[in-house]
Amino acid sequence: MAESKSIILLPDRNPDELVLTFAGNVVKHLGVQMYAGRPVPAIAELVSNSWDADAKIVDVRVPLGSAWNPINEDHIIEVEDDGRGMTWEMVRDSYLDVGRDRREAEKTDRSKGGRLLQGRKGIGKLAGFGIADMVEVQTVHEDSYPDIGERVLIWFRLSLEELKKVEKAPAPVDIIYAGPMSKAPVGGRKKTGTTVTLRQLHQRRTQSKERFHWSMAKRFLLIGPGFLVRVNGQELREEHIPLQWRWPEERERWADAEVEGCGPVQYWIGFTKNPRKQSEGEQSGIFIYTRSKVSQEATFFDISGGVTGQHGLRYMVGMVKVEWLDVGIGGPDLIATHRGAIAWESPQGSAFQTWGQNLIKKHLVEWAKKRAELRERQILELSPEIRKRIETLTPAYKQVATRFYEKFKTIEMEPEEFENIVSWFLDALENATLRNILIKLRETNVKDLEKLDELLSKMEIRTAVTLLQIIESNLAAIETLKQMHLNTAAERGVISKHLEKNPWLINPTWILNSPEGRVSTWIKNKFGLEPTGQKGDLDRADFLCVGVGGTLNIVEIKRGRHIAIEKDFLQANKYREYVLKRFGEISESEGIKYGYVVSHLIAAELNPEAKGLKDAYGDKGWVYFTSWSDLIEQAKIAHKQFRDVLKKASEKQDFGEK
Repeated sequence: MAESKSIILLPDRNPDELVLTFAGNVVKHLGVQMYAGRPVPAIAELVSNSWDADAKIVDVRVPLGSAWNPINEDHIIEVEDDGRGMTWEMVRDSYLDVGRDRREAEKTDRSKGGRLLQGRKGIGKLAGFGIADMVEVQTVHEDSYPDIGERVLIWFRLSLEELKKVEKAPAPVDIIYAGPMSKAPVGGRKKTGTTVTLRQLHQRRTQSKERFHWSMAKRFLLIGPGFLVRVNGQELREEHIPLQWRWPEERERWADAEVEGCGPVQYWIGFTKNPRKQSEGEQSGIFIYTRSKVSQEATFFDISGGVTGQHGLRYMVGMVKVEWLDVGIGGPDLIATHRGAIAWESPQGSAFQTWGQNLIKKHLVEWAKKRAELRERQILELSPEIRKRIETLTPAYKQVATRFYEKFKTIEMEPEEFENIVSWFLDALENATLRNILIKLRETNVKDLEKLDELLSKMEIRTAVTLLQIIESNLAAIETLKQMHLNTAAERGVISKHLEKNPWLINPTWILNSPEGRVSTWIKNKFGLEPTGQKGDLDRADFLCVGVGGTLNIVEIKRGRHIAIEKDFLQANKYREYVLKRFGEISESEGIKYGYVVSHLIAAELNPEAKGLKDAYGDKGWVYFTSWSDLIEQAKIAHKQFRDVLKKASEKQDFGEK
């Protein structure tokens, strides 16, 4: 970035007055290392400064959805507020004084607007260096400057590279402008408040928009009408977590408690129906807040193993408010330097930890009790289908099934998991029943027509049930394919591999046919479609070939969002003609060849201009076009029809043996 020339239009103000004073590697230790790779805590520190400045609205602009690039000038983070702003003296004596305790220095625990101050350690200003190499500040104080008669803009920049060079001396501050707003350069603030801009962002993985919002919202309690925070224009709101059970039961209520020898706390504890998905940014654990800001991220108070209902920790969420961790002026500060963890080793921290462990143990027991009650009810209310399957077993197998679910109902698991396990166990028993039927079928005298009719009927029903399970699996696979085809070209190889192994997804009548790999190889070699390992491979065609009777089907799979044009149909027909020619050249009597070859083109949509060629080729039986949506819908309809037939057959009578 080019050096800027300082413009100072304030009387008797020397640019050398603005220096950042610190000792040694404080920027490295308190900024870079403490917040490295942690954009949410770093940005939250800047938002916290806006709270202390009595801001009502804070706008955060951050690049989400793509990896940050330090050389991309569009990749910047801005935190802009409408707070009271800072004067030259406030910037000099407060903002640029690392480690300054504002509460102690100003002898007040509250902001001018009456808010409990969140800042105390004087290092939040360094948080930006954990995710950026350049911190730029623009600030306009609410009061007019006495010597000028209007409000002034102070605009300066701090460079991590320059700060790291300093040993034990004041660090340089690059002043861009200091003077009346009416004469400010382009890009300067035009209203009261402060804007902090982070430039040259450190390279990171892509930030999820939803996860970023949730994580940021969890760091503050008082986000709402009086303190509105917007991220990229969207109001910051806490993640809505559907709870199965909560203490206290009322959604907005907090319970009151006392930590012996320390002071009061407020809390709520809840459990979700399903385990929290950590891989998707869902956090389990208790968040602790002091002065409306997180003082300890998700924790279980370091609870040890062997606790009743410990399985429930994956479902537990909650919040605790405790103000005596950071008390006023000169009082104890039991929150770690980075304001994200509590000093548990202190006497108060240890007492609080013991209280928290007891709280968690108590509610894990309650959770386990409620889960057991729910599981008992579910066992008593097993689905009619499961109950029917148990009732229709032979007396011996029915007794085995009853003993099985009575034993397993005491094991901690999801209610749905329990029913699945019962279903799998019944599958095994029913298969044993089928084997017994087949044995009896072989042993029955062919002249005993009544007995043979009974056994054959039972075998057909049991076979229908088995096939029904296969069809259900196929439908699940089709639904998965539906989701896959909407993704980018990168997933196309997975889709083609799946279709090649399961050609019935394209046409249910192909369920027992094997792929013709040699024909795919012919096409790829002839038309230069073999992968090369280069980036362009994503745009190559994917093939599978299936022989059905005397017909060979060539299936070309286009990526999920590809729109088929005339060129695609012409190319698909070239493949067909070339393969027919190759079969015509096979003269060996034992050589496998097909007399009829058809091409299939699968794409997202059809370009209207290609409709004529599509109809002409389709009428001749040369090239058939199918959209991804139609392909999946046809497969689902065919399988559902088959399922309906099997379901009727399976419901005709029981499997019991007399």
